[in-house]
Amino acid sequence: MIKELCFVTSNENKAKEAEAILDLPIKIVNKEIKEIQSLNLEEVVRQKATDAYKEIKKPLFVEDVGIYVEAWNGFPGPFTRYLLESGGPDLFLRMMEHEQNRNVVAKVAIGFTYGKQIRTFTGEVKGKISGKVKGSRGWAWDFIFIPEGYDKTFAELGPKIKNIVSARHAALEKFKKFLQS
Repeated sequence: MIKELCFVTSNENKAKEAEAILDLPIKIVNKEIKEIQSLNLEEVVRQKATDAYKEIKKPLFVEDVGIYVEAWNGFPGPFTRYLLESGGPDLFLRMMEHEQNRNVVAKVAIGFTYGKQIRTFTGEVKGKISGKVKGSRGWAWDFIFIPEGYDKTFAELGPKIKNIVSARHAALEKFKKFLQS
């Protein structure tokens, strides 16, 4: 039985969402873990989990997310963070300005380890990129991502709905079932 589960992240917003979705006691370890450069999201979290465990030496999980643009053959994928850090949602929109196909898939991968092995849990949600920044209740790409089945961005829908339909929710639910088994 795990007595303390650590979520290693420097992203306060991810931590809040994880706590709300998991509904389990977790300890947030505010730490930036260097990411390997890979187009494979699961490979990224496996390495992050390995590196984090070397420092923390407690059961922990890490997470990474990517937006996969259909018209760009899946780019930026795991590099979404760097695109957003370079210019935010506005840069993403400028880059998509002339794209007719605005279909995307948001994917989340979670890497969990207690030191012996690493388990990964993934989730995804299809959607599209809006034509402009919309909403006020979100962060990162929430302002431009419209999940399939909705006509509003995550930032317009708000955290309650986002935490039910997001890729993070799908991945965390799988992780939660694993922890409970």
